[in-house]
Amino acid sequence: MSIAAVIPIDSFNVVVLIAVFVLISLGLHFTFGLLNIVNLAHGEILLIGAYTAFQVQEWTGSVLLGMVFAPIVAAAVGLVIDRGVLRFLYERPLDTLLATFGISVVIRQGIQLRYSANPRTVQDPIGGSFELAGLNFPWWRVIIVVATIALVFGVRALLDHTRFGLHARATIANPDLAETVRINADGMRTGLFVIGAALGGLAGALIAPINTLNPSFGVLFLVNSFLVVIIGGKGTLRGLVTAAVILGGSLAVLQFVVSTVIAQILVLVIAIVGVRIRPIMVEALEAR
Repeated sequence: MSIAAVIPIDSFNVVVLIAVFVLISLGLHFTFGLLNIVNLAHGEILLIGAYTAFQVQEWTGSVLLGMVFAPIVAAAVGLVIDRGVLRFLYERPLDTLLATFGISVVIRQGIQLRYSANPRTVQDPIGGSFELAGLNFPWWRVIIVVATIALVFGVRALLDHTRFGLHARATIANPDLAETVRINADGMRTGLFVIGAALGGLAGALIAPINTLNPSFGVLFLVNSFLVVIIGGKGTLRGLVTAAVILGGSLAVLQFVVSTVIAQILVLVIAIVGVRIRPIMVEALEAR
């Protein structure tokens, strides 16, 4: 008996959706989870990455080249946002919400003026699929999963095992104390924001071939990425992955039995329950 006889044919989509949830949340892990910036422009950073891949595809015919440029362009935009606006609001989290909301509107409307609201398509760079044990695996979705795993380990290594990560943790814990040991806290914050923007741009480019591209592209992922970071716990990469497994896995499984809209509503209910019980679970674990 083949695996496909006992496992639904679309089961791999569960893994892909979990990977997408992790992928779209990694950038927010830096900007919101670590820097405490309520970054409502995160969806538009994803949008910039996706449209960069599309534009380079139009110019050169190479989607892969576009995916190389996507994190670079997104990082440059992130640098402008941080140096131009957010550096003055680090100690005012609620003001960052208003600022990034305004930035998101400007970016989204600018892209709509440039490309119109018509749907666009980013080509699958590889195409095709392969079968294993009776199940079908599209090559690009496999690459998304592999790339997500690599990025998670890369982010962990950067934050836990490098001098940059040590200085970043010191800055986040106590910026004033970090300055006393010659750590440029302002520069570290900018570095973290730019890395978050680059990861967001790369995520947008990677998932663009499996989605329809339009100016509202980023908004579709914004709420889910915030839910993943909040439920997982701000600043914890392991919690982010766990929350992505719960929310992304739930959404994928529910879509097998109910419509996408109802599945999204049920996942939101799961997220609300998760936000409510997480502090209780943390207290119980700390009490042991």
